Amino acid sequence: MKILNTALGIAAYCMLSMTNLSATSMTDDEITKADYKKLIKMLTPLAGSTPAQWRVVWSGDTTTTATVSWSTAVSGKKHTLHYGTKPFGTDVAKYENHLECKKSGAYSINAKEAETTKTAFYHHVPMTGLMPNTKYYFVMESDGEFSRQLYFKTCPKAENFKLLVGGDSRSGLASRCRMNLRLAKELKEKPEIVALNHGGDYIGSGHSWRQWRQWLSHHELTTLEDGRVLPIIPTRGNHDGGPIFFEVFNLDKMTDKHSFWHTISLGEDVQIITLDTNYSAKGPQEKWLTKQLSTIRPKTTWLLTNYHRPLYPAVKSPAGQTAVFVPLFEKYNVDLALESDGHCIKRTVPIRDGKKDASGVVYIGEGGLGVGQYRPKEDLWYLKNGGYVSRGHHVMQLSFSKDALNIETILMNGKVTDTHTLKPRAK
Repeated sequence: MKILNTALGIAAYCMLSMTNLSATSMTDDEITKADYKKLIKMLTPLAGSTPAQWRVVWSGDTTTTATVSWSTAVSGKKHTLHYGTKPFGTDVAKYENHLECKKSGAYSINAKEAETTKTAFYHHVPMTGLMPNTKYYFVMESDGEFSRQLYFKTCPKAENFKLLVGGDSRSGLASRCRMNLRLAKELKEKPEIVALNHGGDYIGSGHSWRQWRQWLSHHELTTLEDGRVLPIIPTRGNHDGGPIFFEVFNLDKMTDKHSFWHTISLGEDVQIITLDTNYSAKGPQEKWLTKQLSTIRPKTTWLLTNYHRPLYPAVKSPAGQTAVFVPLFEKYNVDLALESDGHCIKRTVPIRDGKKDASGVVYIGEGGLGVGQYRPKEDLWYLKNGGYVSRGHHVMQLSFSKDALNIETILMNGKVTDTHTLKPRAK
């Protein structure tokens, strides 16, 4: 009887969540005008042992691995992920796999916030041996409290797919939530989207658990009504200093200076090298980047780099890493560089040796996932005569195939404001 009552309770919670989380049924105009106070009432409360603030994190080989993470308000004793390729709802005993959480802990909280805000607890379950291009359904359990059934899809090996790219969700909470609705609507209308590459600056102060707590809860708005979760490829921004970034995304600090860089494999044809513009380009990062570029370039169709501070900015001065990164990008023929930080919309012309060159590298981004937008410098040579510059809350969509990489800039209202196509380099 206890099991039956638990199942009925979970089912009722699931029905409530699916009724409330109807963001993707909104019109484009409703998304731009969505009421912030009403949106946050839709979110799963962080209370007791109830799993909340879920996310799927990608690093490494995204066709066969992923990490499912969640938060609870209390530490708890046992945290389990039930998952498999068939949807059994909340009948967790029927799932093919049951993994106990091996890594849990308290989110770091500074002394000032500890006076008024309680910390919470993270739980990470890495998944390996997954199959490419496959839906994985999962239910999170913490001390007998269950989430509703959710799912994500692993990256395909060779099929065409799309990737969302954006950054700077750190301020403008209402705009952040509306952009999360935009992400959800894009995902629902284009099921071939596989993940969000977030370019960093999730919050204003990386040492503030209160701000991270808001961001993690707001991220729930990217989940579809049917439970599909949008995986995150993480990047560290200049506002993301401190330990919580690593606690949120289950990442290891590579040095005593808390740096982080990694390579993502999106199937057989796309590689993304994520760098850290909070750390010196010279020394370990330069050595690591050179090895990655020299190894990957001969094997992949599309080679991208990803980091926070722009090398060819539309608003601010170039990042300090420019003198090291740019020559390496050009030597190894990077196709596309993903940037944030400038709070505007930017796509450069292809650049090589400091001038426009059809064989050069294209730089896009600058961040619009909620942060207020700056006025860009429209007279910069690399933004004219084939480049693009503007401002507005936005996300960029990359559509990959063996024959082309299509880039679209999508505003909060769903309008596509810029398009561009890259062709693969001759091998």
